[in-house]
Amino acid sequence: MKKWSAALVLTLIVSLLASACSSGGGSSTQGADGGKAADVVELKFTTWGELNSDSVEAKLAEEFNNTHPNIKVTFEPVPGDGYATKLTTSLASGQAPDVFLIGEGDYFKYVDKGVIEPLDEYIQADSAFNTDIFQPDLLNMGNINGKLYYLPKDFNPLALWYNKRMFDEANIPYPTNDWTWDDMINTAKQLTKQDDKGKIKEFGFNATKWEYPIYIYLWLHGADIGSEDGTKAEGYMNSDRTIAAMESYIALSKGDDRVSPTPQDTETMGGDSSMFMTDKLAMMITGRWVKSDLDKSDVQYGSALIPTGPDGERASIIAAAGWAMNANGKHKKEAYELMKWLSGTEAQQARSEGGKVLPATVKELDEVKTTEVVDKPVIEMMDFAKKPISMRSANAPVFTEQFNKAVERILLGDATVKDALDQAAKEVDSKISK
Repeated sequence: MKKWSAALVLTLIVSLLASACSSGGGSSTQGADGGKAADVVELKFTTWGELNSDSVEAKLAEEFNNTHPNIKVTFEPVPGDGYATKLTTSLASGQAPDVFLIGEGDYFKYVDKGVIEPLDEYIQADSAFNTDIFQPDLLNMGNINGKLYYLPKDFNPLALWYNKRMFDEANIPYPTNDWTWDDMINTAKQLTKQDDKGKIKEFGFNATKWEYPIYIYLWLHGADIGSEDGTKAEGYMNSDRTIAAMESYIALSKGDDRVSPTPQDTETMGGDSSMFMTDKLAMMITGRWVKSDLDKSDVQYGSALIPTGPDGERASIIAAAGWAMNANGKHKKEAYELMKWLSGTEAQQARSEGGKVLPATVKELDEVKTTEVVDKPVIEMMDFAKKPISMRSANAPVFTEQFNKAVERILLGDATVKDALDQAAKEVDSKISK
C-alpha cells in the first residue's frame, strides 16, 4: 500500500477543516484577492400564510440579505392550517427554523416546552437596540416568568364590526360608544329577518363558538373559565356567574327568536366574513384582519367599541404575534439580528401599509392614529384588553380544550350548560394535578 506524503496529509486536513466550517448553516466565499472572505451564516425563518413571492415578509427577507452581507436568510412560509403541526414536528426533530412566529395564544405553551430562547442577555448586551420602541402592553405579553421570549410583530384588538347597509335599510342608527350589550342585542333583533317560509335569511349578530368573543362576554358578566394564575377551573369555569352568562350567550343562537346563526348556519353560508360581506350578517366581534377582505368587497362597513356589560365595564382581547428564536439554533447571535429586523420600524411600516394589521411600535401606531377614521375604535379597544387564560398560564391548552369541548356539547344539545361546564372543570383540574 502506497504511503501518503506529509504534504498530502496536511492538504487533506486543511480541506476537511474548510468543509467543516462551511457546514451546519454556514458557507464561505473567496475575496477579490483569492483569500477567504468572512463566513456567511445561513438562517431560516417561517410564518403562517403569505406564500407568494411578493409578500411583505419575503421582501423583508430580501432587504435583510442586502444589508447583512454575512448572513443569508431564507423565508419559508407555511399555510395557516398546517403551521402548528409543521412547526411542532420540526422542533421535535431538531430541524426547526432559526426564527419563527408564534401567536399570543401559544406564547406560554412554547416557552413551557423549552424550545424558545430568552432574549434578555442579547438585549442587555445590545446598546443600539431599545425595546421602548414597542407598545408596552405588546412587549409585556412576551415576558413570561420574568424573562422576555418574544419580540412583537403586529397586533389586532377585537372590536365590533357592523354592516352599514343593513343598518341603513332598517333605518337604525349606527352603534355608539354608549351602547351596552343589551342595546346591541336589541338592535340585532331588529336586524334579524326571515323569508316567506319563516327561515332566517339575515342575522343581526354572530354569537360565534370561537372562544375569544366568549371570554369577552364572560368578563363583561363578571365570569372567567379559570383562576388568574391558571391553576384551577373548579369554581370558575362552572361558577354560577359563568353558567348564567353562558346560558344567555348560547340562547342568542337558539330558538325561533335567535339573532345569531348556529355554527352550522355559519359554515353553510360560507363563514361570518362572507355573510357580513353579502349582507346576511349585521354585526360581529372579530379582529382587524378581516379588513383586507372587506375592502375587496362592496360591503359598507364600520367599526365600534365592544359594548359594555351590566356593570358598565368594557373588555377586549389583543390578538398578537411575536417572533421567537429557536433555543436549539446554531446561530443565535445572527438569529437575534434577524428578529430585530423583523420587529423593527421598517418592518412595522411595511406591514401596516397593507391595512391588515396594526404596527406594534409606538411611533408607527401614532402615525396610523392620525389618519385612521373607519377603524379608530379598533385601536381604542387596545385600552380595554385583558389577558385570557392562554396568556396567563402554561396550563392554557388544557383549559381551552375542555372549554371548547363543553361548548360543542352544549351547542349539539348533548348536555346542559351546567353539566357540560361541571364536567369540563373537573377534567381540567384532574389533568393539571397529574
